[in-house]
Amino acid sequence: MKKLTGLTICIVILFTLFSFTVMAEGNFGGTLKVGITSDLDSLNPIISNDRIGSWLLNNVYPTLYLMNEDAVKIPYVAEEINTSKDGMTVTVKLAEGLEWEDGEPFTVEDIYYSGKVLQDQGLKYGNIFENVEKIDMPDDYTIIYHLKQPFPAFMGKFGFWCRIAPEHIFSDYDNLKTFPNKKPVGLGPFVITQYKKGQYYIMESVDEWPLAEQGRPYLDKIIWRIYPDVNTMVLALKSGEIDLTAKDIPHMAAQELEKDSEFTVVQNESLGYVYMGFNFRNKYLKNKELREAIANAVDRQKIIDIALEGDGSLIDTPVSPVYPEILNPDVKLPNYNVENAREILSNAGYEDTDDNGFINDPETGEDVSLEITYDGHDIYLRKTVQILTANLNEIGISISLKPLEKATYINLVFNENDFDINVGGWGIIDPLNDSLYALFYSENYLNFMGMDSPEIDQYTKDIRYATTKQEQIDAVYKFQKKMNEIKPVVPLYVQNYNFAYSNDFAGFTVYPSDLKGLVDPQSLVNVYKK
Repeated sequence: MKKLTGLTICIVILFTLFSFTVMAEGNFGGTLKVGITSDLDSLNPIISNDRIGSWLLNNVYPTLYLMNEDAVKIPYVAEEINTSKDGMTVTVKLAEGLEWEDGEPFTVEDIYYSGKVLQDQGLKYGNIFENVEKIDMPDDYTIIYHLKQPFPAFMGKFGFWCRIAPEHIFSDYDNLKTFPNKKPVGLGPFVITQYKKGQYYIMESVDEWPLAEQGRPYLDKIIWRIYPDVNTMVLALKSGEIDLTAKDIPHMAAQELEKDSEFTVVQNESLGYVYMGFNFRNKYLKNKELREAIANAVDRQKIIDIALEGDGSLIDTPVSPVYPEILNPDVKLPNYNVENAREILSNAGYEDTDDNGFINDPETGEDVSLEITYDGHDIYLRKTVQILTANLNEIGISISLKPLEKATYINLVFNENDFDINVGGWGIIDPLNDSLYALFYSENYLNFMGMDSPEIDQYTKDIRYATTKQEQIDAVYKFQKKMNEIKPVVPLYVQNYNFAYSNDFAGFTVYPSDLKGLVDPQSLVNVYKK
């Protein structure tokens, strides 16, 4: 085990007020072996932006907030987070006595740096700091953000989504986009002691972690093993090579494991959704009629029935049905209708003029051909794109598939914007009031589709800064209606996730979405070997 910090009894008592709930009386010691199906995009906690990175790095680097079992944010390494009545001031009070793995104290300088570098280097979520007028740090454990206007999503976004990095290490590097962080120095219940890219990561528990009621994780070690696909991972679970699937498993595999007394299967629902996105830079996809035809041609229910084996539900807008209070009931995607799709294409001038089965460009006469880019390691996406290919072939659009390793996919789509159609997913759309702005406001990094709509820009800003629930609902309703008209994306489904673990271990708690699942730090600190 690795020594993290020596804390006084009073700090332990203080943290216990909001410490994680122990699921059972456990035994200390043991190694948990966890299966994953791809490598993380980066060991750099500031820039990592994928599920694998979330699973590993959230156990090593802190955030100000965590999410409890009911999807409610709770303080983590912050003792208190308070917003003034007028919404203009946010005060964060850190718990005292925490140290980084190398013994350096954890202070608000780390919080200040982690926010400032996001803004200065144009990194993810950095634009939220454009709403900060000034920052005060009256002592080492208090940081006060003075806002330019009320911004309800500010701390929910920064505090939950942005990991804190050690200022004394990261400030030595001018460009964090290229900083690989090969020797992580963290502050969490576990530390990374050894790894081999593409094969495994080994974590050891710290000697003291006051956010666990028992004072430290029960486990001594966690080994994350990377498998080429989910089927191989499931076989590894059955053989005892691993004890837990961090990656969700298919419905049939879950049913089989449920019948085996050696395993437990749990399920949760995504707080995000899977979608197909259109690149407006493409000469065909910038055409609204073509996007509308594609939406009519997609058999979303078939995707759920076959690709997900029934473990999912339909979604009509970028607002998930898990948020019923703000879902516009009048906005619906078209039902699967090939004839409607063909009629839309014909009216827009797209006909099969050479009788080869594919529609032709009305200007050049060439076949309309599009490429679907996706994470080739994801078994559900692999099945989904096969159905989408058949759907679009049926209306005369030639489709080629481009499966990629996850990190390559992220770079190609998000950084280079080099794709026609992408099929991907968002793990958690939260906080909703800022997430819609981050994803669809025209100038934002995550608007990789290149959509530029003044109406959507206005609605997402209205949603972002709404100070009452009714203002937010009104703006979200208008947003959903306009998005359905433009169709920069076609939401496909909300997935239900299955996770399995060996009954040699206990103490697991399932947290919302696959982004958290069974490997959230709140769960892993309480897992023990029977």
